[in-house]
Amino acid sequence: MNIDDFNRIPAELKKCIPVQTKGRYSDTCSSLELKELNNPDIAFKSIKNRLLDVNNWAHYATLTDADFILLDRHGYRLDRLAEEGDFMKVRFSKVQKIIDAQHDFVYISSIMTIPNILGDAVVMQLQPAHNPARSGSEVDHFFTGDASNTLILYRTESEIILSVHGRNEQPNLKVSKISKKVRNVLFATLGVLAVSKVQWKTLSHGLLNYNEKLL
Repeated sequence: MNIDDFNRIPAELKKCIPVQTKGRYSDTCSSLELKELNNPDIAFKSIKNRLLDVNNWAHYATLTDADFILLDRHGYRLDRLAEEGDFMKVRFSKVQKIIDAQHDFVYISSIMTIPNILGDAVVMQLQPAHNPARSGSEVDHFFTGDASNTLILYRTESEIILSVHGRNEQPNLKVSKISKKVRNVLFATLGVLAVSKVQWKTLSHGLLNYNEKLL
């Protein structure tokens, strides 16, 4: 995402992105021209539905090999659209699966609909979280709990746009086991950071373009 793409995000939506104060950050963006669609209104509603259909993200984004599983506050799988307060179990790549069996967990801290933006924009924010199936509050993610990913879906008069904004991404060192600390440093500072950005880009593109010719 270049600076021009970021600057054209409506100010009301840009306010939903946390301020970057520490660590790394990332911005990715995918867009779909309305002239390519038979019915832009139906297409936009379908994309909003897919954005909340977490369990099928890997299905919509055919180029990704990530796992995304929606969980309730007790760690049980949910077979419905995501809601604010749900959790997600995430594995970003097969590489992560090969070298480490552990998933990472995130919390859906907010899902907002912004009605003043054309077509009702949706903002979904994710933050590293504890494993809801276990007792305790230790963040079970390679980033600290201050990190976030903000997904913004909106439309203009000519495009449907989905952007993902990572903020305040730092290795999570506040863990009880030395092995987890080493794992988090490796994942956060080496391949996984780059892989996760690619995955978000692939996911945003897939959510926009899945079966677009049928809409």
